Amino acid sequence: MSAYTCNLCPRACNATRTENEGSGVCRMGMLPVVSRIAPHLWEEPFISGTRGSGTVFFSGCNLGCVYCQNYVISHQNLGRRMNVA
Repeated sequence: MSAYTCNLCPRACNATRTENEGSGVCRMGMLPVVSRIAPHLWEEPFISGTRGSGTVFFSGCNLGCVYCQNYVISHQNLGRRMNVA
């Protein structure tokens, strides 16, 4: 994979992303870093219905919320780099 300039999110920071790292606000490379994949039950019944749904937590949030409940995941890049293929 070669590097590319990223403008995927509304910040449009023009980050250079390589396979494993990025220079933008999210600090992510080209491959997604996934912290958790799990069933999502009982919350938001209009989304999860009666049998539940799935949830995926990605690292590299670009919002920077002061009171983030998922700080380790979103700001400390906890997770595994996943191949999209």
